[in-house]
Amino acid sequence: MKPQRRPHISEEKITEASWKLLASQGIEQFTMRSLATELHVQAPTIYWYFKNKQILYQALANEVAREIIRDLPETGAWRERLLVSIQVIRQKLKKFPCSAQILVKSRPESDYLQLFDCLLQLIEPTPLSDKQKFSYMTSVFNFVIHYAIDEYEQRTLHLTLEDEGESEINLSQFSLIERMHDAQLFKLFGSDEMFESGVALLLDGIEQRVIASSGGTA
Repeated sequence: MKPQRRPHISEEKITEASWKLLASQGIEQFTMRSLATELHVQAPTIYWYFKNKQILYQALANEVAREIIRDLPETGAWRERLLVSIQVIRQKLKKFPCSAQILVKSRPESDYLQLFDCLLQLIEPTPLSDKQKFSYMTSVFNFVIHYAIDEYEQRTLHLTLEDEGESEINLSQFSLIERMHDAQLFKLFGSDEMFESGVALLLDGIEQRVIASSGGTA
């Protein structure tokens, strides 16, 4: 049953505690009850502000979107601005724990839509069709989001393997994988180097489409 009077906490305190809890426990263990414990209130107190966890996630997603929009570059050529924007998005996803998962779990609202509109504005001056602009920006944004999720999963898996002991797999039957494993290339998973390589591939591809659409000139 909800308390009869509005409790002396705020939405800001709830979201701050949510980020703190997500950093320490991860998204899998996050519950409204654990959030209430973090805030030293009864669980029903949270529902004065957020009726359920999905609505709370929506508020967190909106906060991340606003933070990203605030730091997006306002001047420069489209590729330069897009590269900086990608870096901003990644930095914000690192700042807010599990924010990539939260963005995936949330439906697009005004802040999210404004963020995506800002990304579309970056390539609006190009001769690309609207279909290309929408498709390419979706691909870029999804790459950054899912790379952050992969980083999280890799950290979780690594901790699990440390606890359970890594199982030895005979790689001799997979010649290319064995060669790359021996060269320690698997350590690139979740690295800045692999992220930057993927971004460069995407931007090179978009640039080639821009050149093609403009008749051979960038």
